[in-house]
Amino acid sequence: MKNNSIDEVLQKSFIAQIDTGELLILFIMATGLGILLARMFKNQYNPSTLIRSYMFYGIIHCLIGIALFKAPITIVIGTYLLGAIFAAFRSNYYFYE
Repeated sequence: MKNNSIDEVLQKSFIAQIDTGELLILFIMATGLGILLARMFKNQYNPSTLIRSYMFYGIIHCLIGIALFKAPITIVIGTYLLGAIFAAFRSNYYFYE
């Protein structure tokens, strides 16, 4: 077994190959839309419209992340779920306001 330095191992990792600008764009899109949808549906007490709207956006988010940015599926799904968490917490904030 050949002894590699940590720098060589890290450079071969798929995470090191991801463009951080594209990752930041995915993050901003997901969180921004999550907050925007929660604000749009703040007067509706049925969460199914918010969930349906965010699920429809999930298809678009995955297509943009995988096809356009060529990001790994785990990172695309992770940013999508992060946006869902923002949507849920903002929706809860507006509910108790």
